Amino acid sequence: MSLTKSLRHILDDRKITVAQLSRQSGVPAKTIYHWLSGQQPRKIEHLFRICDILNLSIEELYGRQKKGLAKPLLNKELLLGELHAGVYEVILRPLKKKADDL
Repeated sequence: MSLTKSLRHILDDRKITVAQLSRQSGVPAKTIYHWLSGQQPRKIEHLFRICDILNLSIEELYGRQKKGLAKPLLNKELLLGELHAGVYEVILRPLKKKADDL
């Protein structure tokens, strides 16, 4: 199941609106609407905040694991610490030629 389908199902089951989830989690409502329209999350921190509010693991949020069946495969510390997950900006620019290269 995708994040889009799973999140929509969770919100419907719990009778939570996007606005309520946004207020409780601090994740912009626009971001949640983007997820519901099929865009993939850009910041893993937003997913963790949503999971904390909904009391779910990442796997459960994506619909890949039923609550309470197994230990989560991903954990917050691994993704944020060891892998240094985050948002990075890469700037490409032409390399200036040196006088030796001419």
